[in-house]
Amino acid sequence: MATKTREEQMNILQELEGQITDLRIKYQASGEEATTWAQKRDALNARTRKIWEEVRDVKCQRDELNDKIKKLKEERTRLNTEVAPKRQELETLRKKMDDLPLQTGNMRFIAKKIEELDWQIQTNSLTPTQERELIGRIKALEEQMLACKENEVIEDKHLLLRASFSAIRIAANNLHEQVVELAKHSQELHEKMLEKIKEAEALKPEADEAHQKFSNLRSKADEAHKCYSEAVANAKAMRLQIRQEQENEEKSRIESAMTMGAEEAIRKFKEKRKITLDEFKILRSKGLI
Repeated sequence: MATKTREEQMNILQELEGQITDLRIKYQASGEEATTWAQKRDALNARTRKIWEEVRDVKCQRDELNDKIKKLKEERTRLNTEVAPKRQELETLRKKMDDLPLQTGNMRFIAKKIEELDWQIQTNSLTPTQERELIGRIKALEEQMLACKENEVIEDKHLLLRASFSAIRIAANNLHEQVVELAKHSQELHEKMLEKIKEAEALKPEADEAHQKFSNLRSKADEAHKCYSEAVANAKAMRLQIRQEQENEEKSRIESAMTMGAEEAIRKFKEKRKITLDEFKILRSKGLI
């Protein structure tokens, strides 16, 4: 390979320095743009993570509501199960009350009337016919009293059973209303969770695109930096080569000058002419004196 002239070397060095400047601008610009896309990607990823955290929170709230709804439904089912036999028992009592004969008066009035008739029998002189009539009336009143007692027992039991039945129905209805309300809230949370998931999934393509652009620009910046480093290394090598050649040229020039100076000093020394201090040093360095 032909040795390059100094002018050619300087042109190459100048060209390398121009490349270095261009490549530095290129890799710095690519690096800055890559950083911008990395920041955008990181911001999108941070936003996505926050949304997924919100999704988990909403899901947790929804699941808690669903657990509560499940327990309320179980309690409602239990109450409805209790209502069925009570309804049947209530219907039986109602039929029994319908079968009882209608009675007038009350037990205190009937008891007082029985006492009065009994007192008449005990204190009055009655014919057998009159006595039989009063005893018959007492017997009828006693039957009426028994019927009243039975009627009262059935009515009391009916009232108690009806109160219990109503209480269970009210409790079951309250539970049903709670279930409906909680189910509505749970559905709202579920829809909110789906919206958050949709929002997070919508951000993913944008984040992926930002990451791809970052990767491409990062590769571009790395390649430019590699070329920049190679150009810097080549320029350094060229400067070193030029400096070494300059040093060699200077050394040759000095040696040439010293050789010429030595010849002149030898000639003056042989002719016994006066020599200078520098000429004396040259002769001595050559070992001629």
